[in-house]
Amino acid sequence: MEYRATKSGLSREVQNRINEKYNAEEAAKVLKWIRLLNPPSSISDDLVKAAQEIPEDITSAPSEDFYRYLKSGLVLGYLMACLKPDEISRFGANMWKVSDKPIFETNRQRERIGAFINFCQEMGVGSASAFQTDQLYEMTNLPQVVICLSQLGVEAQAKPGYNGPEGYWVHRHTENKRNFTDEQLKQGESVMRLQMAYTGGATASGVSFGARRNVTDTF
Repeated sequence: MEYRATKSGLSREVQNRINEKYNAEEAAKVLKWIRLLNPPSSISDDLVKAAQEIPEDITSAPSEDFYRYLKSGLVLGYLMACLKPDEISRFGANMWKVSDKPIFETNRQRERIGAFINFCQEMGVGSASAFQTDQLYEMTNLPQVVICLSQLGVEAQAKPGYNGPEGYWVHRHTENKRNFTDEQLKQGESVMRLQMAYTGGATASGVSFGARRNVTDTF
């Protein structure tokens, strides 16, 4: 963040408007949910350590703290592992280890965030709720990150095998499929035919559209 030029003019105004949408309580709810998840036994120490930096009783998360917890991508990897234990193994062990070389670690952080964004899409988070890597890594749209994580919680909670706190998120709308017998379907068709054929009480009285109108007509 230090190497980026300070925004000015319209860009600064837009950024300020985005920042005003940040809700510290909603952000804390997301972080607390992550802490309440049960990690698999095979998870790496780096991921566990990163997640444990988040206070278990967190109730408010200023944007700077929220950014600090998530920027490295390790907490996001922890979240992925909790929801789908085999997910992070697809990317190799090195991706989730902290490198002692800054340039390598910077690249890994961005890769972790990118992997998490793809994971969210696979879990059912829509494109309207997703965020882009720079919106987190460059701290340009943290409210969108909160939205994405909240929606991930909703989607994950509806999945079979979910091991997190039940009822923490609103329940996603589920399909209410109904089965009708052939007799019920026939009865429904009969009612529809009667409704479509009924014209009683319908007249053209008062309809004057298209008719010639004389100057003596009353309106």
